[in-house]
Amino acid sequence: MKAKIINTCIVISVFLFSSFTHIFCQEPNSDKSSGKLNDLLKLTAAGNGYSDQTIIIFIPGSTTGFDPQYDAYKLPGSPAAPQLYSIIPGTNLAINALPEILINYVVQLGFKVGATNNYSITAMETNSFDPSVSIFLDDTKDGVLIDLKTNPVYNFTATPNDNIQRFKIYFRYPVQLDLKVFLEGSFNGVEMNNELNTGNYLPLNQPYNIMPWNYEGTESVLAIPNLDVVDWVLVEIRDTVNASLAGSETSVEKAAGFLLKNGSIVGMDGLSPLIFKKTISDSIFVVVWHRNHLGLISSAGPMETGGIYYYDFTTGVDQAYGGINALKEITTGIFGMIGGDFNADGIIDGLDRSGTWAPSAGKKGYLKGDGNLDGQINNQDKNDLWFNNLTSQSQVPE
Repeated sequence: MKAKIINTCIVISVFLFSSFTHIFCQEPNSDKSSGKLNDLLKLTAAGNGYSDQTIIIFIPGSTTGFDPQYDAYKLPGSPAAPQLYSIIPGTNLAINALPEILINYVVQLGFKVGATNNYSITAMETNSFDPSVSIFLDDTKDGVLIDLKTNPVYNFTATPNDNIQRFKIYFRYPVQLDLKVFLEGSFNGVEMNNELNTGNYLPLNQPYNIMPWNYEGTESVLAIPNLDVVDWVLVEIRDTVNASLAGSETSVEKAAGFLLKNGSIVGMDGLSPLIFKKTISDSIFVVVWHRNHLGLISSAGPMETGGIYYYDFTTGVDQAYGGINALKEITTGIFGMIGGDFNADGIIDGLDRSGTWAPSAGKKGYLKGDGNLDGQINNQDKNDLWFNNLTSQSQVPE
């Protein structure tokens, strides 16, 4: 493929057994100084002594349908050669122009061969995309997901009987989650207290590497980065069509972060939103876990603004799946996670008192029985949280 800018038009010559020239008479994302197109992916299939190429490019103003000014139909080639193209409703494309990249943009490829043999798909121009954009090739036959930015060549075996829609391409930005949640135990009517921080009780390594979370993340700091840090929390994203179906099998990624006094959840720098990089197929539902409060899951997906996804659990019971059973009104019009689940088993019952609170009563430190997070285990933790919330259960689908 050759690309150059001529005045306001971009000329792309593609050799797919029959040579043709396709002209974009607008100027999509380009670097004029170098003549390089941005957000353009070239894929070359090779094998059985032949090769074929297809192009995917993101151009503002294009659509997901056929755009005569941007797209090019796939031309048939030699039956012995591998055929590679994009599939859109009603037609196959050699050049597929698409609008802006969304959180997760999936392109269905068509691929067929005339002989059983070893083949390869090679990705070129992946560096034309923003570094934050990930590009994956999904081989649905062999169950392989390839990061084309780090592994641009994929080798495989194909037969004429394979499903033509064997391959998909995923384009996506990492998810930046700007979350807000309050803990009932440490809430003082306006914000949360940070006594674990000021008392130097907070650990420097994430504390969710034990049961029931068994999170293997390596988040750690040399010092707590922000005086406003209240505690560590564990955030999980689940990928499904609605919250009721968001069982543990839909979990795609977890990250530990810091909870600030104002309810914000931030990364290890104490300021930035948490970042998630795994591929999403349907919709994001956000789960927040805490050591001694009942976990909760968003009732809907977060809203996106400027590439950052926002979700605020504090504004109403309908923000959490399970409603009033998942969130508690901790002051007029403000809602928080329900405290008192000292053993973190998802239900507030007698075992929290007898098995976790009672053995540590009177002690100081970073302990699960410290429901109000003041660094001391005393009757306030038991009477104000555990007793008042008896029988409450987490509404996060299992």
